[in-house]
Amino acid sequence: MHSETVDRTGFETAQQPKAVSRSSRPSPPRSTDQATQIGKKFGLPLVVLAIILALWYWTTAAKKVSPLLVPPPDQVWSALVSGVFEGLWWSHIGTTLYEMVAGFGIGVVAGLVIGALFAFMATLYQAFYPFVIALQSFPKVAIAPLLVVALGYGPEPKIIVAALLAYFPVMSAAIAGFTNVNPEEHKLMRANQANKWQELRYLRLPNAMSYVFPSFDVAVVMALLGAVAAELVGAQAGLGYLLMERQAFGDSASMYAALILLAIMGITLRSAAQGLRSILPRSIVPR
Repeated sequence: MHSETVDRTGFETAQQPKAVSRSSRPSPPRSTDQATQIGKKFGLPLVVLAIILALWYWTTAAKKVSPLLVPPPDQVWSALVSGVFEGLWWSHIGTTLYEMVAGFGIGVVAGLVIGALFAFMATLYQAFYPFVIALQSFPKVAIAPLLVVALGYGPEPKIIVAALLAYFPVMSAAIAGFTNVNPEEHKLMRANQANKWQELRYLRLPNAMSYVFPSFDVAVVMALLGAVAAELVGAQAGLGYLLMERQAFGDSASMYAALILLAIMGITLRSAAQGLRSILPRSIVPR
């Protein structure tokens, strides 16, 4: 039964609809928001990739540039298929990955240790940090020939260059993580008479991990660049060696294919480093 209101003249008036508050309105489904985010994350890069491929195909088909400089996409695809899917380049890929992983591991350990020492020893930081910056300012391609002369054409010079490029972002993040702790939490640890080891274990180290893990996605790409750059100087295997070999033969299609492969490897390694942080428990990597 409808409830009606009566005005002062005695006439019945229609029932006024109740105002609907914004909070009571149905919110859009979460799946729609997720689909929109996924579309923006993957859809826009795919559109840009399609435009680049279209321009590339048009440039080569119209013969705007020499095929030695910009080979047709189908030739690059054939080189990529024969090199990756048919296994011709797997030995070079394995060599570069080994050098990158070894350099990345050494760089991470060195960055953590040096960052911790600099964070807890102000005198050490003031004495040696300018030299760390100076070493980082050197072009690593200029250091690689000296390492090749000293250590030969094996993987050791590439691992050292990869480690030199990987350690710096980890070290910078470690210094920030060990020093920029919450003052209230630090006071609480002191009030509970925690010793230096307990303060490091339960306060500074977890805080440092929240800084260090985001630096891994930069460090792993830098390690890959370092390994390839050192291979360009002097190597017997690896993707950098493959680039120099294909250049000597004038095979620009294989060079483009190797560069595309390196780009895919860099994106994959960076995504893996980012995913590692999300799957580790919060006790190791605070969010």
